[in-house]
Order: sequence, then C-alpha cells, then structure tokens
Amino acid sequence: MKRLLLFVACFSMALAGYTQTRALFNKSVSEKPRQAEYIKPSDGSEILMSDIGVPIKSSTIFTEEEIGETYYDKQSNRTTANRTFLFEDGTMAATWIFSLESSGFSDRGSAYNYFDGISWGTWPDVRVESQKSGWPAYAPLGENGEIIVSHNAVDALIINRRTGKGTGDWTETLLQGPVNFEKVTWPRVVTTGTDYNTVHILGMIRDYPATGDMTLAYYRSEDGGDSWEISNQEIDGTGHDFYTDLGADSYVFAEPKDDLLAFVVVNIWCDAFLMKSDDNGDSWDKTIIWEHPYPFWDWNTTITTDTLWAPDNSAAIALDSQGRAHVIFGLCRVAHTEAGTTYSYWAFSDGIAYWNEDRPMFEADEPHDALDPIDVLTEDYNLVGWSQDVDNNGVLEFEKDIFSYGQKGISTMPAMVIDEMDRIFFAYASTTETFFDDNYNFKHIWMRASDDGGETWGDFIDITSNLIHLFDECIYPVLTPMSDDHLYLMYNIDAIPGLMVDEDHSATQNKEVFTTILKDELVGKYKHPEKSTYPVVSQNFPNPCRDRSVVEVQLIEKSYLTLEVFSMTGAKVFEIPPFEANAGSHKLQIDAGRLKPGIYMYTVSVGDFEVYHKMIVE
Repeated sequence: MKRLLLFVACFSMALAGYTQTRALFNKSVSEKPRQAEYIKPSDGSEILMSDIGVPIKSSTIFTEEEIGETYYDKQSNRTTANRTFLFEDGTMAATWIFSLESSGFSDRGSAYNYFDGISWGTWPDVRVESQKSGWPAYAPLGENGEIIVSHNAVDALIINRRTGKGTGDWTETLLQGPVNFEKVTWPRVVTTGTDYNTVHILGMIRDYPATGDMTLAYYRSEDGGDSWEISNQEIDGTGHDFYTDLGADSYVFAEPKDDLLAFVVVNIWCDAFLMKSDDNGDSWDKTIIWEHPYPFWDWNTTITTDTLWAPDNSAAIALDSQGRAHVIFGLCRVAHTEAGTTYSYWAFSDGIAYWNEDRPMFEADEPHDALDPIDVLTEDYNLVGWSQDVDNNGVLEFEKDIFSYGQKGISTMPAMVIDEMDRIFFAYASTTETFFDDNYNFKHIWMRASDDGGETWGDFIDITSNLIHLFDECIYPVLTPMSDDHLYLMYNIDAIPGLMVDEDHSATQNKEVFTTILKDELVGKYKHPEKSTYPVVSQNFPNPCRDRSVVEVQLIEKSYLTLEVFSMTGAKVFEIPPFEANAGSHKLQIDAGRLKPGIYMYTVSVGDFEVYHKMIVE
C-alpha cells in the first residue's frame, strides 16, 4: 500500500522554475461570469456549487511518499488548518479528513500518520476519534505529546490528546459551546510555552445566542487541555458588532512565537483582517488588511453595485523572527446582483496577493477594485502568485475547462512557512497549462520563495511536474510550520478535478502525499540577472500532430541546443543530438510519424537551460 517515489531531475522533471512575465487570458474568455450558490448543509461543511459544465530542471533528488488515502476529498471549505508538524528530533506527524467509505462516510474522522525519523507508518485504516468527525487541526502538546482537535458536526469540538507522539492511546474529551448553543465547528489549534502546554483553539459557534447566526470563538487552556480558563470568548473585533457571518474555515493560525499569537480571517464576503496577541491570548489587536465594501453582508438585501475583487476564501499566515505577520491569499472576482444565495463569479480570475505588517492595507479609488490583480496590484510586490504561461506563447490558454472549488481562484489554497533566517516559502494550487483530462485542466502545486522578507521573489517552481503527477489534480497543500534544511509539504492528489463529496464526479480514492524539498532548490538557485537573457521555446506545432511537428527556439546567444522526446514510461523515443547554434531563430523538427499515438514529453536543452512540454500524437 505504501509507495516511496524517488525522482531524479535528469528525467522526471522534479522541479521546474519559471521567470517569465505574467501572461493573461484572452479578454473574451476571462469576461464570462459563472454562477455559484452558498449552501450550509448540516454535516459541518459548506457547499459552494458551481455550474462549471521558462522551465529549469532541478539537479537534486527529492523524495515523495504517499502516506494515506481517503474517499472524503473535501479537506477544507476555505483556509486549511495546521495539520502537520516537524519536531526537533526530526520526527513528524500529519493528519487529514479521512474515510475509506465511498458513500455515507460513517467512518469519517481524523487520519493520523507518524514519521519516526526513518520512515512513515502504515496507512491508517481507522479514525482517531470515537465518533464521526472531521476538519482536524494538529499541534504538539507537552514535552513529547500531541493534540488533534476536530468537530463532530453535532454539538462540540472533539479533543484527542496523548503524552507520547506516534504511540499510545488517545484521551478524548469534548469542548462545548455556550449553553443552549453547544454546536462548535471548524477548529484551529496551536500550542505555546516551552513545553507546548498552553492550548489555543478557534472554533465557530453555530446558532449563536445574539443573532442565531455564527460567530468566531476563542478557547485557552494552560494545563494541556485539562481545563479551559477561556471558553466561548467572542474576540472583540470579530463578532456581530462587526460582521454578520465570518463563514466556515475562514480563519487560520500562524505558528506562534513564544507568547505571540496571530491569526488571519479571509472571506469573499467580509473584511480580510489580522488578529494578534502579544500576551498569550489575554488581549487582541486587529489590523484590517482589506476592507470589504459591504461589511454587514446580507444575502437577502446586499446587492453589489459593481463587480468586486475579493479574497477567494483561501489564505495563509506566518510570523517572522521579529514577530511581523506575513499573509498571502487567493483572489477572485464576484458579483451579487439579486437577493438570494446565488452569486456570479469570474472563473478565470487569478492571483495570489501578499501583505505584511509594514505595508498599508489594500486600497484603491474604487473600493471594489482594491484587489484587482490586473490593473491595481503590482507583480512581485503585492501580487506574488499566478498561473504560469507553461508553453511560453505569451497568452494563458487552457485546452479544457477549469474547475473552481469553494476556494474560487485559479491560483488558490496557499500555504506558507518562514524559517529562522526569515526566508519566506509559499505553495499554492494553480490550474496549469498543457496538463488536462477529457474535461478539465489539472491543478499542480507551485512554490515560490523570498530570501529578503518579501521584498523580492524568486522563480515559480512546479513541485508536481514529475511524471507521476502530471495528470493528477493536486490540491490542498500544507507546509509544516517548522523547517530545517528542507521544507515538508503535504497535499492531496485526485485522478479527477472536483470533489466527489460535492457530487462533482463519481467516487475516487484520494491519496495524501508528503514531499521533502531542499530549500536551496527554491532560494538562490534561480537568481538570474535579467529575464531577457532567457531563450524562448515554443510549444510544438501542430499539436496534436501525426507526421511532423516543429518547435521554434529563439536564442539570445550562441549555445548548444538539443531536443529529446520521451514516452510516458520514460523511454527516449526521439532525439536531435546536441549541436552548436548561433543567436536567432531555430526550428527543430520532430518526426512524429515514427511514434505510436499517445502522450509524450519533450525536452529542449539550451546549455544548462531546459524546457519541457507535452506533445500529443494522433
């Protein structure tokens, strides 16, 4: 059941880095809105139904391992909770929403796996909890223990603790909401103190007494979860005096620094804001990151007077060594033009925004456009992620449709970690050119880094560009909040875009994948003086092809040039041997008539610079 995959860059294209200027969609495509509906089912989730009928290879081996599986493929409604941790002794733990049933999900709960410093354990086949549950969050606890907090969608948060990580029995308790309004859902947990014995939890109280709606609540235990001196606290600045409904999974904790706590709240339908406490949760300060034009959103009465650029429901936050908060979030464009929970969204809106506490909030003359990634935000300053122009033709084009999740952007679901040198690393899921099935282009996991605290950014790296995952939907990335010389990334793979849980497709088994990435692959390696020094390599034309297909290469200077074509099994099936070529345009001809119908990958090498593309032979 367990599978360990070692990828060597000479063939499997382990990491691909892109530095080209951002490409945009054709306007006629990007201006077509779609419809979505905001639904709150009773099982503690949300359904947002929609009507969606210049690479450089890594030279370093990295490891990737499947650590578990699940049929329950919806890992979050919006932001993703902290679900992994790297301990000082090199051991790690991971959790995710789990079910081995393809319908009904009566066994749904928290899957758990443990890395003992040498290998991951066997795949879990039972949940941690004693009852049906979901939406786990994970943290270290005590000198050597751990805690998982989930919810049962009926009345309470479920807390499981044990004193020895990776081994022993779990002790389970419930954490209730206020009297007569006990239902608390969508938890987040972090721990503080030298022994990780102070537990901090965020949860959403359902049917809250003040309004009958939902409100964010804070809980704190200073004795490892035995008792709760702060319980069901509505933090000032987050409650009903400020917002009607923050929404499921709209908040996420940063990994604390000593007694410094921080979390961010994002939602299409409310402000994006930072909450921060420098006294271990006794008091909180609020900073608005982006101010929503309609602060008291009401589906029945609030009508947008113009289309609105907003966070796409996904975000991540991390603290640097000085305690400064850094926030990234996906972007989308929406409109609500009539009463009711149906709204319009622009499926081809794209972008990952970046903010830190040294910067002002996002503003524009027209509030609806303050987060506009095309005309307002600045690339590599407050716009740091977008879907990449993989085929280098200057236009973002998808061969098939795109799938939008509850996280509405094309580039979405960000995760972030800041190391002890204040280097920022973030990952996100982005619909990617040239990789598609019969209906949709696939999302891949992309990463980017800054080695100067967010002032400048390195190349875009496709972490899932190896041959195993070229044609998988790769979503829900999670980075361990601690790191060493490596980054540790967990994500879901699905054979089909969309969510079986939301009836987007038939039942498919999702896999949880854990990847180890050398930091040097993301920082420093791809620092090039000018983008204009890159050769330009076109997609082969025609594609699909039958007899012959041509790849055009524009060289800036005299270089050695070669082309290789590989089958999906890794066999080299065609080659143009290395030859020295002068600066200028060169057309490389592939003899496709010798190849069987199917999908191939070809690599064009210009000295140490390498580009890969997909080719289809009919």
